[in-house]
Amino acid sequence: MRGIRRLVLAGVSTNNSVEASARSAGNLGFMATVVADACFAFEKRDYGGTLRSAEDVHLMALANLDGEYARVATAGAVLDELMRG
Repeated sequence: MRGIRRLVLAGVSTNNSVEASARSAGNLGFMATVVADACFAFEKRDYGGTLRSAEDVHLMALANLDGEYARVATAGAVLDELMRG
């Protein structure tokens, strides 16, 4: 693994690519952090047919990940951690 233990993830779409990457990273033993304000999602209909806003989809994806597959943090918090070393 080249000594890499931590990953910082951002991108599109929170409930798809970002969530899949974070889950895979967690399953592979990496300490993954998803930067909540560096990701976004699109509106989507849920399984029952109700249209969910992009923000709702984004927040639910973050909730699915936080504490189980990854840690969710803001960009400011991640940058502060990196600056502290």
